[in-house]
Amino acid sequence: MVGYTFDAEQITATETDSFQLSDKPIVVLEAMNEYTCLIKQFDFPYVAQVSKFGKKKKRFSVDVGGVCVTDNNEVYISDFKNKSISRLSPSGSVSPIFSTDPLIPGRICQTKESGLLVTLIDTESDPYKPNSVSQCLVRHVTLTGDVIHEYEYQDDGQTRLFTLPRRVTQNSNTDICVINRTSRTSGELMILSFSGSLKSVYPGQDQRKKLYLLDVVCDSYSNIILSERSNSSLHLLSPEGKFIRYLLTKIQVNQPQQYL
Repeated sequence: MVGYTFDAEQITATETDSFQLSDKPIVVLEAMNEYTCLIKQFDFPYVAQVSKFGKKKKRFSVDVGGVCVTDNNEVYISDFKNKSISRLSPSGSVSPIFSTDPLIPGRICQTKESGLLVTLIDTESDPYKPNSVSQCLVRHVTLTGDVIHEYEYQDDGQTRLFTLPRRVTQNSNTDICVINRTSRTSGELMILSFSGSLKSVYPGQDQRKKLYLLDVVCDSYSNIILSERSNSSLHLLSPEGKFIRYLLTKIQVNQPQQYL
């Protein structure tokens, strides 16, 4: 028998570089490579390509909800004003790929099969209070916009999965991890199988109103890392969504939001 022993204490979060662009919060942050990232700041109507030293290299004149850099370095963005998914060229041009109208696209990520996952909401519903005609979902599409699967309801076809899906990523074990906002200052992590079955929710029911979860990423061992704003912490979870330990607390980080 061949295997490995996992030691959670070997996983650490250590600052290597830092910079500040302005006093505006960063609402979108996506790495292009080891040295460059794409940043969208609050109230700024563009995306900036920035070096890890904080030098702005280029601006893309589009107000985005999310950014995704694929394995072959193509950049896709969700344009919530035009309700579409577009591609950014190295020259700075913006090319619409497909429409999401009438739904507003939010965060976007690449799937393990080279498609895209996009969070979508309608424009009519009261935030955090979906009704019988509301649409709050995650859509799996090809790079040209063909719909592969929609994650909106649980297995019974009637119970909604989400109140307001805000972040989405796919784990290396193919699970779909979604940050679901339940109010302006609270949220939960929902882990779905690739087929759409709800596997687990973090944190437990008694703790959900106390945590303001903002972002999610997964490591090479399929562990899950969450940023939590209210208590200024990074949570390390198992692939199944069980709490392992805090990677950072308010001693090391202040109101963490986005990840590279």
